[in-house]
Amino acid sequence: MLRDRRFERGQGVVEFALASTVLFVVIFGIIDFGRAFYTFDLITSAARIGSRYAIVHGSSCTLAICPVSSAAIQTYVQSQVTGINTSQLTVSASWSTAPGCTDTNHQGPLCLVTVTASYPFKFVLAFNKTMTMSASSQMTISQ
Repeated sequence: MLRDRRFERGQGVVEFALASTVLFVVIFGIIDFGRAFYTFDLITSAARIGSRYAIVHGSSCTLAICPVSSAAIQTYVQSQVTGINTSQLTVSASWSTAPGCTDTNHQGPLCLVTVTASYPFKFVLAFNKTMTMSASSQMTISQ
């Protein structure tokens, strides 16, 4: 019962091609999701950076740039964040009252500031599917 091996010559190449395709899709998928987690961490940090900037630049701040505006917060955050296209990073701030807040614009001590950052993330393997990532941070104004 001898088998004729002539007809099995390319079998290993075909099996390798099928297996390596699946392997590479899995590897690049892991890399793509790693990029997504990295970007989400950057967006979260951007919101925190913006809220920290806002709480120290309230209405009782003595610098010329105080009190800070939402546009100034966006400019500051975009200058601090690296690793993404910051022109697509959107940062907005809103101020609200809280117990002890007496400022009419809600930008004085003990008032709340909420900074929201959002960014459109594009997956590479998912046919350029875009997912908007957003994060917010809320802090009490210190001065």
